[in-house]
Amino acid sequence: MAKQTQDIAAKLRSTVTRLTRQLRKQNVSSEFSNAELLTMSLLEQHGKLLSTELAEMERVSKQAISQIINRLFDASCVERFPDEGDKRKIYIGLTKLGEKHIIASRKIKEEWLVQTMEKIFSQEEINLIQAFLPLLTRLVEYNGTRV
Repeated sequence: MAKQTQDIAAKLRSTVTRLTRQLRKQNVSSEFSNAELLTMSLLEQHGKLLSTELAEMERVSKQAISQIINRLFDASCVERFPDEGDKRKIYIGLTKLGEKHIIASRKIKEEWLVQTMEKIFSQEEINLIQAFLPLLTRLVEYNGTRV
């Protein structure tokens, strides 16, 4: 069973990686890099965050996240908020314009995915994917503790 699970895990990793690349390619018309879009998406999901928190979530250096934040700030997609209790802490938040860019980016990717799925899959196959989604979600959300 371990060998079978290992083979399935390798194929799943490869497939998910290739799908992610395909989805990223759909943003060719975007003025933002994938890293910038990811940063805006994280801010949308989590609200205001410190730059150190963003760097940790994206697994990039503090210098790299600072450059991303500065570009997004210059594009009016994020804003900075000083902490009420500790003025040394600066929180980063998404602006309405940043939110519009995230929504537009998602729409492009989802439209590509819908068109592609409807072109290459039967309704039965789409139903199988739908049935598999809760398992994949559980895998994504697993944090190392028992489920």
